Amino acid sequence: MRPQSIGGESPTRRGCGLLRFIALLCVLGTGIPHLDAQTDDSVRVRVVDVGPGLCTVTRVPGGHYMVYDAGHWNGQFCVRAVRELVLGDGIDLLILSHSDSDHLGDGARILSEYGVRHIIWTGDPRWDTGTWRGLNEAVAEEVRHSAASVRSLVTVPLVPGERLQLGAATVTLVAGWGQWTEPGPTASERRNAISIVVRLDYGDTSVLYTGDTVGRRLDDPDVACKDAEKFMADNHDAGLVPITADVLIAPHHGGNNGSALCFIERVAPRFVVFSAGHDHQHPTGAAAGRLLAGGVPPSRIFRTDRGDHEAGPFEWREGRVPGCRSPRGHDDVEITLPPVGAATVRYLRPQHGC
Repeated sequence: MRPQSIGGESPTRRGCGLLRFIALLCVLGTGIPHLDAQTDDSVRVRVVDVGPGLCTVTRVPGGHYMVYDAGHWNGQFCVRAVRELVLGDGIDLLILSHSDSDHLGDGARILSEYGVRHIIWTGDPRWDTGTWRGLNEAVAEEVRHSAASVRSLVTVPLVPGERLQLGAATVTLVAGWGQWTEPGPTASERRNAISIVVRLDYGDTSVLYTGDTVGRRLDDPDVACKDAEKFMADNHDAGLVPITADVLIAPHHGGNNGSALCFIERVAPRFVVFSAGHDHQHPTGAAAGRLLAGGVPPSRIFRTDRGDHEAGPFEWREGRVPGCRSPRGHDDVEITLPPVGAATVRYLRPQHGC
């Protein structure tokens, strides 16, 4: 299947030029090394420390951008990262993995400030949350004013293996549903199981973005393999949609109902990033333990709640500092995919406090 191109001229968003200029000036005060996006030939993926949520901003050489998930509803850390990293007013692709508010938080703000060419979401309605209702209105406004294309998986189901061209990078749609109809999961797990999962490939390296996908139950033995992760593992084994990736942005913030062994074995990541915060005792020691058993050393596992200690029995011990509550916004992680050579992962700042 030939990848669909999502390049082209960026839609514009009136009145945002000054915001972009101010954001670029503010980079100098963040303590983050400034890279010249015009000459940098690597893909940069920022996993933003939004607290207990997920936001990633991906920059591909040639001025192409993908935002996968829009962060927690508190703090506006996701939209700040977008303002810093996106040059101009256009975003090629916005993927919202599912309808939980800790993945949608800054979506409406991003849509109000940027022209977004393509939006992909599950279409799962959450009328009971103000975050989802605001995003739904913002998506409709984007369509009216920027002629954005919007794909809801409720009306246009995802076909695993579909590919989109993002500049010199390829985005493969691995899994995702408008609704989970298989028996077994609880209502909460069904909302997570439909998460849109994608793999981005550039050069010889790749990143797997997993949202809150699930593959087991909280009280299952480690060998359990269920739900969306089993679906992806089976497709991988059948040679339909490979999920092997150099970097895994771990499912469900490191919750124990994700990162099933069957899934980890197929992904075989060299690096893992947990996007977690001071909530739910994430990442869990059980999920981290399965990744360690799968061959990922502790030195290659990163967490956006570095130093955080919730004082509960389930949180992974590595990287905790007794009595520490990690502040949001400080432990961003950067993934670099060069045009030639191996992927690298690093924290953007030295450890802060605690």
